[in-house]
Amino acid sequence: MNVRPSQKKHHTGRSFRRFNRWSQFIAMTSAQFSSRASLRDLTANLKAQMKKLYHLGATAICCTTLARVNAQKPYTLYEELFQKLLCRCQSLAPKHKFRFKNTLYSLDATVIDLCLSVFPWAAFRRAKGALKLHIDLDHAQIIFKF
Repeated sequence: MNVRPSQKKHHTGRSFRRFNRWSQFIAMTSAQFSSRASLRDLTANLKAQMKKLYHLGATAICCTTLARVNAQKPYTLYEELFQKLLCRCQSLAPKHKFRFKNTLYSLDATVIDLCLSVFPWAAFRRAKGALKLHIDLDHAQIIFKF
């Protein structure tokens, strides 16, 4: 593996046979965007989406490999990447401010888990109770809609 001396700080420890940092980045970004609850949930979702992720250059991953990579490889690579992207974006539009002519609204839908034995009316799945809360935010004032 050819690594420049300035990048050696991000490539520590033993390398993995079929796994690279790009696949870790794709996996963790996918976990963030899709709100995955666990590594097992994430890897199952990635296996289901592999035909799409193949075009990004990501490889298939198992749960234990992802756990080892997350534990052993330093996070500083992604921290430095974020700082470089932030500096680049700020240099491209240093004085750009977002302005909206109309009122700005945000909509959030959140699922709140409930116990079926306490709330039998909140049947969400066969053995799970939940309530879905929709919140409409007017950035001038907050309005709750149930």
